[in-house]
Amino acid sequence: MKQGSLLCTLLFCGLVQAASLEPRIITVEEPPASFALPDGQTDGFVVDIVKALQRQLKDSTSIELLPEGRAMLTAQQEPNVLLFSFSRTAERENLYHWLLPVLQKRWQIYLPAQSQRQLQSLADLRKLNAIGVVRGDVREAYLLQRGFTNLVAVTSHQQNLQMLNSGRVDAIAGDSLELAYQLRQSSQTAPIKLALTLRSSTVYLIMPKNAEAGLVQRWQHAAKALQQSGELEQIAVQWQQRIQQELQINVQRDGHLLLF
Repeated sequence: MKQGSLLCTLLFCGLVQAASLEPRIITVEEPPASFALPDGQTDGFVVDIVKALQRQLKDSTSIELLPEGRAMLTAQQEPNVLLFSFSRTAERENLYHWLLPVLQKRWQIYLPAQSQRQLQSLADLRKLNAIGVVRGDVREAYLLQRGFTNLVAVTSHQQNLQMLNSGRVDAIAGDSLELAYQLRQSSQTAPIKLALTLRSSTVYLIMPKNAEAGLVQRWQHAAKALQQSGELEQIAVQWQQRIQQELQINVQRDGHLLLF
């Protein structure tokens, strides 16, 4: 075989191999974007987006639900991983391929409903004895980068609510929708109230920068196709209506993006 033909064959085989790769698909417990059902299956607005992409790609990979810190660690150790849903920040910008924006998420601080505290700034937050955060969450990173030493990190928003209810922390970080879902699932959790909004971020499906190029391209092309077909917007409309019915919360929508 001629050298040129051999090179072409090797390149073709490499492309076929990359195209045939199925990524490990990992998400985190953040309803209504993604959450576990009693039977162990995953549900959620972004879960439905990922499943639509999988149908487009004829991908049968199971979706794994991991604690947020472990999900991020896995992406550092394994290149061919699809993660969702993660906020796009300056610190993360060069570490990932940002495949598809799916929602906008607020970074908020909540207090017990009966609390008389007034939180108007980061300076007020620093005065608290303890703030509950989810380990690996973008809101934890935001506060750590600003030198906060009064954070208590746990693996889930449900644990945060339990700590707030028992008085182990003074406040918790989250957003209205994910906490509303958690409150609905736990009848023993006391009411909470919004005390401070820090900022918001756009949330994406992502892959590590060192993922196989062919794999990244396949998912990018599938995302573009679903956007053009209108299927992503249909999913957003369905979840907008479902959230209204289940939680009596009006969620804003911008095309296929839901604004949490």
